[in-house]
Amino acid sequence: MIKAWGFFYKSCMEIVQGLIGFFLQPSFPTKFAPRIQNKISASMKHTFIVSDENNVNEYGFRVMTDGIDTVQFMRNPVVYYIHDRGLSSPKGHEVIGRVTNLSKKDGQLIAEVEFDVEDKFAKRIEGKVARGFIRMASINADVIETSTDPEHTLPNQIFETVLTSKLIEISIVDIGGNDNALKLSKDGKRIKLKRLKSKPEIHSDMDMKSIALALDMGADSKPESVLQKVKELQLAKQQADDKANKLEEKLNEANKQEAETLTDKAVALGLISDGLKESQLKAFESDHEGQKAVLSRLIQEKEGSAQQQDRSKTVREVVLSGKGSGKSPNIELNYDYLQKNDPTELRRIRDEEPKKYAELAKGYAAGIRHKD
Repeated sequence: MIKAWGFFYKSCMEIVQGLIGFFLQPSFPTKFAPRIQNKISASMKHTFIVSDENNVNEYGFRVMTDGIDTVQFMRNPVVYYIHDRGLSSPKGHEVIGRVTNLSKKDGQLIAEVEFDVEDKFAKRIEGKVARGFIRMASINADVIETSTDPEHTLPNQIFETVLTSKLIEISIVDIGGNDNALKLSKDGKRIKLKRLKSKPEIHSDMDMKSIALALDMGADSKPESVLQKVKELQLAKQQADDKANKLEEKLNEANKQEAETLTDKAVALGLISDGLKESQLKAFESDHEGQKAVLSRLIQEKEGSAQQQDRSKTVREVVLSGKGSGKSPNIELNYDYLQKNDPTELRRIRDEEPKKYAELAKGYAAGIRHKD
């Protein structure tokens, strides 16, 4: 009985050793390994849409796919879990995989991820992905350029659009709507995007009808038509604002030239010293119309006084040239002329030459008037 058992044991061991030798022979990997290896590799690769510019994300903004720079990332295409790099307390299993292929198609950034199944934690996450318990991934990007232009804005978008960015890492995430599901940074520091100007959000068909009626459109207008009308109004407002800004620039330039003209004239007339010229121009900037009214009145009064003095001088010269001369003066002096053009001279004649004044008054009473 013992001999029979020993023979059976020896036979079994020979069979096992033979099988081991068969699998270990050099020809075995060539024949069977590629097929098995491909099957294993395929089981560890999973495809994720990590960014999509066609929709506003959970945070109210979107990232333009063509603007994502992936060159440097692909040199070390690491994959984390929920963007945890372990910077504060590294555990050694932060990197759970790598991206084997990264492509852009129809506004989407698509990543093929291979998990590090030699790592226990990574293998657990890969199992949850393979069994369908985790199905999301997202990016961590360094923001380069943003825009609030309506051309880059979708309906119901709250924050500005990221036009260009640099991909830092990709993470498998459990819930896409939590605070860490999509991260943005600037020079390595987390940032917040600027909020866009508030836009009317359409919550129901009744809201849409109300907006359509407010835009003088039919209550049954399609949402696309209503949104197009809103965009047209936004464009018209922008154009009107641009036109108003240009007109304001022209008005400011005209006011500036007018202020310089009045100030220079005031300096020339001696109303303002040359050293106060700059102060006067700054006063125009604060209250153009008020300064214009005051300075214009002063200039008018000064010029009127100068003209009055010129007329008095002319009359005196006429009077003096007429005395003791047989020639008729160039200007015919009479009460009417003096009364209109030089009342000061008329008062002087009245006080200093009463006889002449009486003759002028007599002529005026007889109907003598100045002829232009």
